[in-house]
Amino acid sequence: MSTSNYNRRQFLGAASVGAASGLLVNPLAPAHAATNPLTSITASNLEYALEPGVVYLNTGTLGPCRRDTMEAAKKRWEELESLPLKFYGKWGAESLAEKTRTTAAAFLGCDVHEMMITASTTAGMNAIAQGLRLKAGDRIITTDQEHGGGILCWNYYQKYYGIVIDMISIPPGENDVELVLNKISDSITKDTRLISISHVTSSTGLRLPVERISALARSKNILCVVDGAQAAGAISVNLKELGCHAYATSGHKWLMGPKGTGLLYLSEEARDLIRPMQFEESHNTYNDSNGVVNQAAIFGLGSAIEYIQSVGISRIEAHNLALRSRLYKHLSEIKRLTILSPVAGPLAAPMLACQLPDNLDRTSFSHMLLEKYKLSVRPTHKQWFNGIRFSLHIFNTEKEVDFAAETLRALLS
Repeated sequence: MSTSNYNRRQFLGAASVGAASGLLVNPLAPAHAATNPLTSITASNLEYALEPGVVYLNTGTLGPCRRDTMEAAKKRWEELESLPLKFYGKWGAESLAEKTRTTAAAFLGCDVHEMMITASTTAGMNAIAQGLRLKAGDRIITTDQEHGGGILCWNYYQKYYGIVIDMISIPPGENDVELVLNKISDSITKDTRLISISHVTSSTGLRLPVERISALARSKNILCVVDGAQAAGAISVNLKELGCHAYATSGHKWLMGPKGTGLLYLSEEARDLIRPMQFEESHNTYNDSNGVVNQAAIFGLGSAIEYIQSVGISRIEAHNLALRSRLYKHLSEIKRLTILSPVAGPLAAPMLACQLPDNLDRTSFSHMLLEKYKLSVRPTHKQWFNGIRFSLHIFNTEKEVDFAAETLRALLS
């Protein structure tokens, strides 16, 4: 056996034991809280219910709730079930839901009457599409890097109502926003109704220039719709500064809220153009067209957003991007990996995607990382490329990033 093979196996064995025993998990506790050296954010593993030993770099798929968030939701649920009528209509449900709606509006920089609570980003995108009342011959511009939850609504209207989708290509690794802007501009016709894009692409974490795309849309008197699933809670988002007409996002990713929560922004100026059925009566969470909602989860979402606000989204973004830059540097040294995400700078978000060698299946490789090393990452969607995606958030640490990089280095050396 060669020395290099021995060292590789020796490391993998140690990594496996270390992960299983919890030695390589978030060093900001389990037993106590410590200050993260990157941004002076204080965190503790005791704040989360993550399985001991897991290195969770997968918030872009589903974020973990903090224990305080779960307790807030649980308390509300128990109160609800003690007397269900107590939380119906004037008995208190509306005021509690509106508190979360008000908190979300302030956090995302819009007026409360422009903010709605949904079940997910997908639910928000579907509401936008349904509320536009598109007809045969209407055209929309979107990209081939949209998540299924952000594109299926347009595919539906193309299939059943005869709208036309003008799809622009953004090849993974082609991180040129000027080219993207030119492609969008060149695709606009007299029948174009809207531009639908992701704020941060799910494929590679490319941060698109929403402000410039919104300005282009406005200059042509068309709408700009944004899928913000990978942005809110990960980076600073101010909807008025972005200038888009509609924005859908999730509560259960970077906001770390209960699963099955989401937010939808419809700007005042687009209110008569986008009229979702479930908010026809009003944008309030409780209304006759929206029906009964998950009160406990919505209350938990408000608690989760308040936590993000208490830490400060600017500090969180700085922390996330610093970890992302550290991971980028480590992974760029692994020759069998190809990083497809942009380099550090204005196009970067707290996600990093790499293409794997052709002989490794992305799904099997990701499952192996979790089962053997307790490292949770996301296999990329099959329509994009054979790769894996890392998501870095407030509870992640330098030590976890280094562990992930060293594990991949050993496996792919």
